[in-house]
Amino acid sequence: MSQQDVITQVSNDLGSSQPILGATDEMEDYNTEIQMSLRGQMFTITRDDLMALPESVLLCLFPNGVFVDKDGNVITNLTEDDVVYVNFSPDCFQYICSVFDSAVRDLQIQEQQQQSPKQQVYDINDPSILSDKPSIIVLREDLDYYCIPPVTGLTADQMRQVKILVGHKLVSNNLIFDGLGYKPGKQLKPAEQHLMDMLCSSGFSVGGDWGHRSLEPGKTVIFSLTLVRLSNNTTANSTPAGSPNLMPVSSASSTVSTERKRTSRLSTFARAVSRASSRTRKEKTNSNATKLLLFWRKPARKCWWSDVIEEVDLSSIGIKGPNGDILGLTNLKVHIRRVWTLELSIIGVQ
Repeated sequence: MSQQDVITQVSNDLGSSQPILGATDEMEDYNTEIQMSLRGQMFTITRDDLMALPESVLLCLFPNGVFVDKDGNVITNLTEDDVVYVNFSPDCFQYICSVFDSAVRDLQIQEQQQQSPKQQVYDINDPSILSDKPSIIVLREDLDYYCIPPVTGLTADQMRQVKILVGHKLVSNNLIFDGLGYKPGKQLKPAEQHLMDMLCSSGFSVGGDWGHRSLEPGKTVIFSLTLVRLSNNTTANSTPAGSPNLMPVSSASSTVSTERKRTSRLSTFARAVSRASSRTRKEKTNSNATKLLLFWRKPARKCWWSDVIEEVDLSSIGIKGPNGDILGLTNLKVHIRRVWTLELSIIGVQ
């Protein structure tokens, strides 16, 4: 495996693209309340709280980088009377709000106890920021699956039902690191092991589950998300809780080509670790926390393929096998495409 296979980077060239959600002069009042309808369930959130969410989450909520109404029309001048329609799981959004609200409360308590200034200037390479502020590791998985038909000649409706049953079976496997191919006693490849070690040293559990995992309506797509608090001075109890090659995610409005030549982040990673080693001796900073700074405001991702055999009960569909019998428990081959997105969010830092 080459060095470029470990961690790669797309150059930060946004060209003439607009900022996500059209951050213009009309959007200066960040205390404005925004009404959002997430698949029929209403939420109210301030613009400040919404824009404080990490980019990888905002891209899930607003993949086109704009607010839209129920008809899909872009809302160019948002008011408190408008309702923004978002095709996103309300349960997952509630989970996101719960974790971030908890982190904000911890920060407020810390500032009251220490009487520290609310606005502080930090060097982006200074690992002490992770000791001073609540930090959340955001790990997201977008899983597309493709089912091989058990027999030939299936109708479109029968194949649709097969896909739904397979989707529910895949959703039931809630283990985070199963996607990396982790099995107890099995040695992972170096890059996969490195990512797993870094996450587990930062608050993840080897046998940990996704915080949210669900089948997207009408799609052969499974969306998973987990938010893990990094243990530091702001929290006594952390929030419970490939190839992992990672590439920064451009914003929805970015025009970066997928075929643009990528430059290695490995050298940047190595230099950061080297600088961190001297600082660690002075400041006793966790080296894994220093590595995580590489993903602060720089969501990174990696896509890889795998295939599995899933045993699924097809008796409810009424599919006949080669001998004319109705198929029951059947082994189905499923091709899987996973995209992992990793990002670090630090609360209270502008």
